Amino acid sequence: MAVNERQREEIFGPGALGRLESFAEVEYQAGEGNMDEAELVASIPGFEGLVTCWGSPRISDAVLDSARELRIISHSAGSVRSYVHEGVFERGIVVTNASSAIAVSVAETTIGLIISSLRHLMSHNEDLKSGKREGGLPPTHELTGRTVGIVGMGEVGRRVMRLLGPFGCKILVYDPHRRGEEIEELGGSQVDLETLMVQSEVVSLHAPNIPSNYHMITKNMLGMLMDDAVLVNTARGELIDEEALVEEAMSGRIRVALDVFEAPAGDVGKRLARAQNAILTPHIAGKSVEARRRQGDVVVEDLALFFSGKTPKNLVTLEMLDWMA
Repeated sequence: MAVNERQREEIFGPGALGRLESFAEVEYQAGEGNMDEAELVASIPGFEGLVTCWGSPRISDAVLDSARELRIISHSAGSVRSYVHEGVFERGIVVTNASSAIAVSVAETTIGLIISSLRHLMSHNEDLKSGKREGGLPPTHELTGRTVGIVGMGEVGRRVMRLLGPFGCKILVYDPHRRGEEIEELGGSQVDLETLMVQSEVVSLHAPNIPSNYHMITKNMLGMLMDDAVLVNTARGELIDEEALVEEAMSGRIRVALDVFEAPAGDVGKRLARAQNAILTPHIAGKSVEARRRQGDVVVEDLALFFSGKTPKNLVTLEMLDWMA
């Protein structure tokens, strides 16, 4: 298990580790630091399964050459693209991840940020704490009945769509990798990105950080948003032209809620410090106690399925690397 002690304590509860040890002989990485490639190359011979996490070394050709008996890599976090490559799949090694476990927490946070933005909750909180009683804020809005644009219908995007169901929202979806029928099954309508930006009162980003998505939300796209629209990003900061976003937010024309940043979060925070129309959180959307434990449970369940001759539930295929995180 190429997971350091701190991560292991956070993600794998005693129950999960006990179950893992009930069907596998497990060797745990020692220390709070991450392994480097050389350490993994030296330690991996003879093992059939490998558990990785944030900061684990990339499964390079050198690692693969040393891991002749490796049959499965189970990534106990979400984004797996930076850890595996085509050669892993060419050798017939099964890959899984735990993005489904994290999606619950990210989706809930997304809904919270949307409602907080629509109702100006953070601005009211700041005003009352500073002794103000009337902040002169614009009218607030309900989420019920809003038109919400979902950019990226992966694990998180789908769960956000389900959570929006009781609010009776009209849902527009941009995801070039999803079929229209799949989008419609979750109550959404497939549109192009420009249509989504123009027609949505709320835009929520859930696309992966892949080269084709870099700065997909351009200055021009931001300008298409209607006045007082809400833009929420709990995916990756690289999706937005951040300079253009800061400029648009400082104008006060739209409201933004950001949990992720391309530039250091502190830099963006300083620039938006006095913007009452901005909510900033430090990449905590997926960091709940429940999500972390769920990650460990998902990993152990998939390993149990695999070593009992069944198909893991959270498979990552070579084809998926083109569009997933």
